[in-house]
Amino acid sequence: MIDFWLIRHGETVENAQGICQGQTPGTLSEEGMMQARALAEYLKNEEFDVIYSSDLRRTMKTTEIVLQFHPGEEIISEPLLRERYLADWQGKPFPKNWKEMDLPEEAETSEDLIMRANAFLSLLKEKHEGQKVFAMSHGGLIRAFWTVLHNLDNGSYSRWDAPENTSISRFGLNEDGSVNELVRNLAEHLETVPVSSKAKNKNDWQL
Repeated sequence: MIDFWLIRHGETVENAQGICQGQTPGTLSEEGMMQARALAEYLKNEEFDVIYSSDLRRTMKTTEIVLQFHPGEEIISEPLLRERYLADWQGKPFPKNWKEMDLPEEAETSEDLIMRANAFLSLLKEKHEGQKVFAMSHGGLIRAFWTVLHNLDNGSYSRWDAPENTSISRFGLNEDGSVNELVRNLAEHLETVPVSSKAKNKNDWQL
């Protein structure tokens, strides 16, 4: 069995401003830094066998803050954990009330995200059987993981609300291919973090 911990990065300046980040780096906001520190405190007594993070700056920074309680641990930067590529939208405000069918040409589709989630899960099964795995990722890709791990069809991707910043989802990946969801979108560590900003709508802060 693989004990798989899937976590979203802290809030970024771009999240708070409704800017589409996609695969641009992103910069943690003051609130995002507080969220990351609260996450670090929450996880300080957890011991992981391996630490993965998307190689984008906002995820790497959140992971680095968590690892302040785990000195000497190595971060494996993994492009499979990146956010959705959104082509011409990246770095600009999201269109109002956008939907999957509105994506710009050359952007990744939900099917593309699901393929990446499956590829990462295959990597885990190949390399980390019997281990406890930490993976820092992004709102869009986490929804793809949820879809795959619940054995839903690709069209179910859009049913999920965006995960909260620094929320934890934890799954037991069994050798027979079955999955146990232990928690999803857990964010109780944020109860002590003051909320200073709100996303303009739930779609804006997925990415």
